[in-house]
Amino acid sequence: MDINITARHFNASAGLQSRVQDEIEKLGKFYPNITSASVVLDQEVEHMRRCEISLNIKGSVIVASADEENMGKAIDTAVERAKTQLKKHNEKQKDHKTQSLSELVNKW
Repeated sequence: MDINITARHFNASAGLQSRVQDEIEKLGKFYPNITSASVVLDQEVEHMRRCEISLNIKGSVIVASADEENMGKAIDTAVERAKTQLKKHNEKQKDHKTQSLSELVNKW
């Protein structure tokens, strides 16, 4: 998976970038077909931090964001929101899979 991390209005430390990369890679267990991820960390206002995660998956894009007092909370909240959306997307795909021919014949 290709992960792109961008910091706006501040310099993200190597430790922060490593943490974000680890959290994004963990999302792969909820939906294994994530092709790429883009994370934007923003510190525009003095007491507000923003984390926006965009995940490109087969057929769609999932976006989750969070505004918190510190960057750690913002990352955690955005990752949880992305995790929830990935789980829902995965369940929708499982529910909409087509039935096999043998299952259809057995119904008749």
